[in-house]
Amino acid sequence: MRTIILLLLFPLMLAARAQQSLDKALDALLADKLFDTGDVSLMVYDLTTDTLLYSHRAQKLVRPASVQKVLTSVVALDRLGSEYTFDTELFGKSNDTVCNLFVKGRMDPLFSDTDAMRMANRVEQDMVIDTLFADCSFCDSLYWGNGWLWDDNPYGYQPYLSPLMLCRGEVEVVVWPGAKGEPPAYKVTPESAFYTVVNEAVSNDPSAGKLTVLRDWLEDSNTIRIRGNCTKRYKESLNMYKSADFFIAVLLEKLAMRGVTVNNVAFGPVPCDAELLFVNNRPIAAVVDEALMESDNLCAEALLYHLAAQENVSPVSMSQGCDVVTSFVKENLGVTGNFSVADGSGLSVYDYLTADIILRALKYAYGNEVLFDALYSHMPQSGISGTMQNRTKGTAAYKKVRAKTGTVKGVCTLAGYAQTADGHLCAFVMLNGGLQKASTVRKWQDGVLEAICR
Repeated sequence: MRTIILLLLFPLMLAARAQQSLDKALDALLADKLFDTGDVSLMVYDLTTDTLLYSHRAQKLVRPASVQKVLTSVVALDRLGSEYTFDTELFGKSNDTVCNLFVKGRMDPLFSDTDAMRMANRVEQDMVIDTLFADCSFCDSLYWGNGWLWDDNPYGYQPYLSPLMLCRGEVEVVVWPGAKGEPPAYKVTPESAFYTVVNEAVSNDPSAGKLTVLRDWLEDSNTIRIRGNCTKRYKESLNMYKSADFFIAVLLEKLAMRGVTVNNVAFGPVPCDAELLFVNNRPIAAVVDEALMESDNLCAEALLYHLAAQENVSPVSMSQGCDVVTSFVKENLGVTGNFSVADGSGLSVYDYLTADIILRALKYAYGNEVLFDALYSHMPQSGISGTMQNRTKGTAAYKKVRAKTGTVKGVCTLAGYAQTADGHLCAFVMLNGGLQKASTVRKWQDGVLEAICR
């Protein structure tokens, strides 16, 4: 009998020892001098046994940075479903004398230069089009989110939002040095006459100063200036002023390649009797993948706008999407405390969540097999992919973590799922604030991951 009792108690003894080991490791990590000036909220939850393993300041409101995308993605996958698509359509309407085209956008964040060519190929060669209409009725004309920083303007991670987005509303500029004292070479993609490049840089000349690649954003100009000393290959992503105009300009260039003449361009709705010529369907899985794996801000905001469109008549707004997420947190996650959802990506300085809210979202996803599979498969894997590619190598957490990173000035966050040594799956949230050196914080966070996985 004594042997049987010991056998029954043995798993409980092992669990208690594991809990004590985790508590000791996390307590030690929280005693780091890093927190003499900074702060952290930390939660670890064993999903396999439905047990809270560790909690520290779980109700503290913190800027989530890009971990906000976890919440946005969970709500989008739950409300929109795995079969949802982001559509961009081309219509035509003709009579005896006039032929018009209408392009209608619904904020597909991944519509590419190649997609524009495919769209143009559906128009007969050498046609004469009286007017190409851009239908931007899907959402309002506010192209930035509430609380976005003005000095992030020229960079690709803060695009001008529009129902018609091409190449994320940005261009990629690559610069590399030539002979000493000569201008560097450069390449901008996608190629278009929509922007102008002024190359004022020199190669391998320290007196020229630091290399900069910027758009004349203070003048709302699409002139790109390359300045300073180019010593090695350099890459920069820059947003284009007025994304819909950029979309139409590139589409016109694709049509011209087919000999199609367009006399006029205007903004206006698609007539109900227009003929559908082309539709590009972007699956939600691709959008979620970019939002989580590559931390793409535009993809997260597109998810938010499409959530708004399920409950509101067009044109929809970002604030309506925030209302949908806020209602989800209160009604589906059971949160009664204060929090603030200001956008879908975490760019806004008005986003404030708690570790408890994010953990509840991770638990909610785990409770829905279809939703969980979609979310988990698109989260970066430690040491392998996305924004976690270079982390946890050589530790117990290598390949064992699927998580979303988040970084803005003074904030470094991480949330997701981790597999333990005994095969359990844990959800975890780390929200670090008031800290200046992100690389030091990431090293500390990797220590937490190792403690969980070990």
